[in-house]
Amino acid sequence: MAIQDILSNLNKPQLEAVTARGSAVMVLAGAGSGKTRVLTRRLAHLITADSLYPNQILAVTFTNKAAREMRERVMEMLDLDIVTARSLWIGTFHGMGARILRMNAEKLGYDSNFIILDSSEQERIVKKLVADLHFQSTFWTPKKLANAFSRWKDDGLAPDDLTTDHIRSLGELEQISSLFNHYQDELRRTNSMDFGDLLAKCLELWQKHPETLDNFRSRFLHVLVDEYQDTNRVQYNWMRQIAEGHGNLCVVGDDDQSIYSWRGARLDNILRFEEDFPKTKIIRLEQNYRSSGNILKAASQLINHNTGRMEKTLWTDGEKGPQIVRYQAEDGVDEGRFVAQEIFRQCGHGRFGNAAILVRASRQTRAIEEALNRELIPYLVVGGLRFMDRAEVKDAVAYLRLAYSSRDDLAFERIINNPKRKIGPSALAAIQERAKECNGSLMEGSKHIIAEKRLGPAVRKKLQEFVDMIDEASQMLSSDEHPESALDYLLDESGYRESLNNTEREIDKRGNLDELRTLLVQGDDLPGFLERAVLDSDPNGENGNIDEDKVVVSTLHAAKGLEFPMVFLVGLEENLLPHKMAVEGNEAGLEEERRLLYVGMTRAKEKLYLCHAKRRLMYNRYEPALPSRFLKELPTETIEVKGMRLSVSSGASFRPGAALRPPRRNFRKF
Repeated sequence: MAIQDILSNLNKPQLEAVTARGSAVMVLAGAGSGKTRVLTRRLAHLITADSLYPNQILAVTFTNKAAREMRERVMEMLDLDIVTARSLWIGTFHGMGARILRMNAEKLGYDSNFIILDSSEQERIVKKLVADLHFQSTFWTPKKLANAFSRWKDDGLAPDDLTTDHIRSLGELEQISSLFNHYQDELRRTNSMDFGDLLAKCLELWQKHPETLDNFRSRFLHVLVDEYQDTNRVQYNWMRQIAEGHGNLCVVGDDDQSIYSWRGARLDNILRFEEDFPKTKIIRLEQNYRSSGNILKAASQLINHNTGRMEKTLWTDGEKGPQIVRYQAEDGVDEGRFVAQEIFRQCGHGRFGNAAILVRASRQTRAIEEALNRELIPYLVVGGLRFMDRAEVKDAVAYLRLAYSSRDDLAFERIINNPKRKIGPSALAAIQERAKECNGSLMEGSKHIIAEKRLGPAVRKKLQEFVDMIDEASQMLSSDEHPESALDYLLDESGYRESLNNTEREIDKRGNLDELRTLLVQGDDLPGFLERAVLDSDPNGENGNIDEDKVVVSTLHAAKGLEFPMVFLVGLEENLLPHKMAVEGNEAGLEEERRLLYVGMTRAKEKLYLCHAKRRLMYNRYEPALPSRFLKELPTETIEVKGMRLSVSSGASFRPGAALRPPRRNFRKF
C-alpha cells in the first residue's frame, strides 16, 4: 500500500497521530474514536515512510485478540508474507516479556523452555508451601496469598520489600515474606514463571545485564502501546526502560476508560505522562464514530463529573438517535422480564447478537439468564470457561508439558495417576520425598525410586511404564516430530483417551481432545503453543466468540472493547453501581465506578437502556434499593423514563416471582 493510501480516510487528529515524529506522543483516544485504525496506520506508516524493518518496531497490546487484529491489518495493508509478518514484534506485555526472556533465560539461571503457570497452578504451589511451612491464617488463604504475590509483583515488590503497609501484623509479615521467598525458590527449581515474573524478570535481567537492555533499545527504534491507561507499575517501568534511549514512544489510551485499578492499573501513569516525557505531543481523538448523539451526550455529561481526568469532549456528526430508556423495575424478576421481552420484541425476527446485557457483578446474571430462558432467547455468557481451561484439555496439555520439560512438577502431579494407574497418594509422597533428597524434579525422584526399589513391584512397574512413556514422547518432540504425533502417542499409550467412556459428556471430551490436536497442527511449534495456552486469556477468545445469533451477557469489565447496536445496563442502584466496596470513603473509587458506567454506556451504538429495581433479593430476603446517584448526573433531555409495567400490590404478601411471571407464549425454539 502506498503512503497516500495509508493516510487516506483519516480525520485531522488521526492523521497527526499517525505521522507525528520527533518526540513522545500521547494519543487520548475517546471511546469509539478510531484508536485501532490510528495504531495500525502508524505502524504501517513507520515501515513505509521511515523505511523501518518490521522487527524494528515494538507494538504492545493488552489482549491477544487486539494483537492478532493489529498484525492482520498491517499484513493486509503492506501485503506482507507470513515470514515477514512473524518478524513483527506485536503482542501483549506478557507475551513480549516471555519472548525476551526465552532469548536470555540462562542469564537469570533458567532454561529457555521454562513453563508459564496459570493462576490455578500458582495456587497449588502456594497451598503446598503453606502446608509444608505450617503457616496458619484464617484470612490469608492460599488463593489470597497467590493473588497477593501477583499484585505485589505488578507493583514491583520483591519479598524483602514488604512492610506493615502491606501486611499489618508483624508476625504475619515475617511469615508471608518467607512464604513469598519459598514460592519464588520453588518456581526457579521447577523452571517455571508466573505472569508477574514475565515482566519483573525482564527488569531484573536489564538491571543485572544492562548490555541486554541496550541491545533491545537499539533494536526497537519505535515503541507503540495500546490501552495505556491500563498499565500497572511494572508494565510502565518495562515500557519506559525500552523507550528511554530514543524517546520514540507513542501511547494510546483514554483516562476515562481506566477501570482496572483492582488488578493494579495506575491511572496516574497517563496523568503524569508529560512529567516523565517533557516534550510530549498530546493529540486528542474526540470524534466518535460509534454511538448516536443522545448516548454520547449523556455519557459525556456523566464523565465530566470526574475531576481526575484529562480534558476532552467527544462529539459525533451522526444522528441524534432515540432517547435512552430508563426503566424502573419492581425487582430483579421484573427487570429480567422487561429486558428479555424488549429483546424479543426488537430482535425476535432478526439477530439476537445485536443485543448485550451488561452487569456490574457476575452474580446478577442468574436472574437475567432465567428471564432469557423463559423467553427461549439464545445467549452467551462472555467470560465463561475457556476451551484451554477444560479439565480434559488441561490433562492432555499436562502430558505434553511434562514431555517437553521433565522439571514440570505440576504437570507430573496432575497426570501421574490420571487415568488411574495405582500410583496413589502414598506413592506420590514417596516420590516427592526422594525428589527433595536429591534436590531434583519429580521425574528424577521417580527414576531414583525405581532404581532403589523403594516401592512395591506392582507400583514400580506402573511407574516405570509412566517414566518410559514420558521419555519416549520427549524423544519424539526433540527429534522434530510434529507435536500432535506426541500427543496422539501420549493419549493412547497412557490410556487416557480410552478412559473416556461413551456417555454424551465423555464423547464431548473426546471432541475437545480432537480440537486440541487441530490447534497443535495449525500452530507453529510446541513452545509457542504452550505459551499461548496460558497467555491467551482474552474474554472473547476461543469458546467466548461473539455469535450473531446470541444475546451477549457480560460484566461491564469484560465488555470493554466491544460494541453492540443495543445495550441494556441492569442493576443501576446504590451499592451495585457504584459498588459499596469501591466507594466507601474513597473518592478515587467513586470516580472509577463512574468510568465503569461510562464504558458501559459507550458500548451502545443505537439504543441504550438503563435499568434499576425498587428492591433486590439479598440473602433470601428483599431489601429496598435506591437508584444509582449516577442517574441524576445524566441530561434529562436524553432520557425517556418508563415506570412499572404491571400493577402489583405493595404489601407484605407480595410475591414478586409469582406476580411478575410473564404469560406463557408459543413460539419456536432457536
